[in-house]
Amino acid sequence: MSARLAQFDALLTRRRTPPAAAPHQTTRTLRDPWGEPVAEFKHTPSDIELLKAAHRLQGDDWLGVLADEAQGRGLNAAWRLALLRADRHGRPRLSAQVGPQWLSAAVAERPGVRPAVLRRDLCAAAVRQLWASGWKLVG
Repeated sequence: MSARLAQFDALLTRRRTPPAAAPHQTTRTLRDPWGEPVAEFKHTPSDIELLKAAHRLQGDDWLGVLADEAQGRGLNAAWRLALLRADRHGRPRLSAQVGPQWLSAAVAERPGVRPAVLRRDLCAAAVRQLWASGWKLVG
C-alpha cells in the first residue's frame, strides 16, 4: 500500500511541462516549367525523389543506368540515366518512343566504375537538366 501511495505522491508532485512546440516544417513544392505543382515534399528531397516525381514514375517503371551503345567508343562505354516505362495494358503509352527514355547526357566511363557513384552522378546531372529546363523547387 505504501508503494502505491508513494507512486501517487510522485504523480501529484511531478511538474507538468507543456509539450515542446514542433518545429515548423516547410513544405517544398516541385513545380513544372509552366508553374503547375507536381509534388510536395515535407523534407529536402533527394535527386532520385525529384526525378521520380518530375517524370511521374509509377511502381512498375524502372529508373537506372544503361549503356548508350550509340555513344560508346572503344573501351569507354557511354552511360546514361534511363527510364523504362512499364507496359500498361489497355492504356495509351505516355510516349510514342519505344525503348528507354534518356534522362541525362552520356558520361564516358571505363568498365568497372562503381555503379552507385555513377548512378549518383547521373541523377545529379539529370536534376541539373530539370532546373535548366525551368523546373523549380519552391518553399
